[in-house]
Amino acid sequence: MLKLPQSWSEVTLEQFIEIGKIDKTQGAYHYNSEALSILADVNIEEIEELEIDELNALIKEVNWYSNQPPNRYQEEVLGMKLKPFGKLELYEWIDLEHLFTSDYIDNLDKICAIMYRKVRLNEWDEEVMEPYDFDLSNRAEQFLDLPITYIYGIINEFIKFRKHFYETYRNLFGDVDDTEISEEEKAKLTKEELDDIEAEKKASKWSWEQMIYNLCNGDLTKAEKLGKLKLIFVFNMIGMKKELNI
Repeated sequence: MLKLPQSWSEVTLEQFIEIGKIDKTQGAYHYNSEALSILADVNIEEIEELEIDELNALIKEVNWYSNQPPNRYQEEVLGMKLKPFGKLELYEWIDLEHLFTSDYIDNLDKICAIMYRKVRLNEWDEEVMEPYDFDLSNRAEQFLDLPITYIYGIINEFIKFRKHFYETYRNLFGDVDDTEISEEEKAKLTKEELDDIEAEKKASKWSWEQMIYNLCNGDLTKAEKLGKLKLIFVFNMIGMKKELNI
């Protein structure tokens, strides 16, 4: 008799990530079999040996997993506190941006590792959060056994903050077209137009590195200090420089 969770609150972050990796293109049978294997923590062979009626009964038992987990999160987990988005530092933001845009489900453990921090009281009894200088992979492992319902909601919170951030600083970001150009379309363009497209793609690929290089005036020994500045402060300064042309 397989022991299955009764709701998302009994599913760990690690299980949620594994479910997100299942190849949906292989059909419903494959997807449901893999999901049951993960949820019951048994080998896939054990699921595949079930009669179709038994399999359907188990799928019905966990039909709640066809919906996303509740959109909520806890401010404190594992003795750590969630860092306010408005207090993110530049390098924290750049890493979060990379993790979200590449695959925020697969990277959710690392996202949590950046967002949740140890805290202590300083000599004035004010809470101080630990700096972003720990091993991200090792820290991320600590979150894998947490119920997904403890942290799932931070995805939506970050997406809302990210949208607001890009709207606020819209004039500092160029619109990059990621659409691939067909060979037929390329044949209609001049060499200069093709060169411009290629240059734009390269600039987009290295946009954060280029921004850091420019802010440091080419002196990369200043990069570490730059990365620890508050994100909002950095972009306010960039906006000021652009508006005043300095």
